[in-house]
Amino acid sequence: MLNAIIVEGTLIFGPEEDSTHERYFDANYIYINGGRMEVGTEEFPYTSRLTITMHGELSDPYIPLYGNKCIGLRNGILDMQGVKREPTWTVLETTAEANSTQITLRQAVDWQVGEEIAIASTNFEGRDSERRTITAIDRTNPDKPVLTLNEKLTHRHFAATETYGASEIDMRAEVGLLTRNVKFRGDPETSGPNQYGAIIFMHSLGDDSLIARLAYTEFTETGQAFKVGRYTIHFHLIGAVHKSYAKGLSIHQTYNRAITLHGV
Repeated sequence: MLNAIIVEGTLIFGPEEDSTHERYFDANYIYINGGRMEVGTEEFPYTSRLTITMHGELSDPYIPLYGNKCIGLRNGILDMQGVKREPTWTVLETTAEANSTQITLRQAVDWQVGEEIAIASTNFEGRDSERRTITAIDRTNPDKPVLTLNEKLTHRHFAATETYGASEIDMRAEVGLLTRNVKFRGDPETSGPNQYGAIIFMHSLGDDSLIARLAYTEFTETGQAFKVGRYTIHFHLIGAVHKSYAKGLSIHQTYNRAITLHGV
């Protein structure tokens, strides 16, 4: 594990030809100051598997303003671009009953066996959403794939269209894909118990002197609870943002807000 990485040139993570190859990178701090960190690009996404793990605790020294257990970006470029997934989320075709181990989706997906999904709650308790791993996929009808799950569902997840007067309301549980081939996370040993995960903190002088392009990347064990500004992804006092974006991301097990754009 590396302690502090200061990027004033270029730090490039190159993928392997084998898409199943997995690489791990561990550090306490990564600070990009006028340099570039590249994990794939929009034109050439990172095609194998990479897990970047940030380590640290609340009592560890801070990079002034940027904090700890973080990627800090100032006057530079951060590209984190995983393989595009379509769609990143959909809805149920039919209601999934409690104790079921299968769900039917409403549209074709590129999801694979071994990947993790989340099924939204459809009652009055948001915490009744559920996470499961796909163990099999029946694509006999490719537009209505049937997923087999690794565990029985604990709750009922509703999926139907209801009519109220002249209005029809489509009320279906959302199903989202959590897995991405590029993952950014806090260390599993301390992040959850301390509610103190990894963050990406970006700050400029209110201009486009920094660029962050984040796409199809998984963020987990992120955000730092009870700390103002310590969100999973934070554009801090950055002003108008014309060249940066976040799309197709999976953010789960976060201990603060997911993404914040804090203007001047």
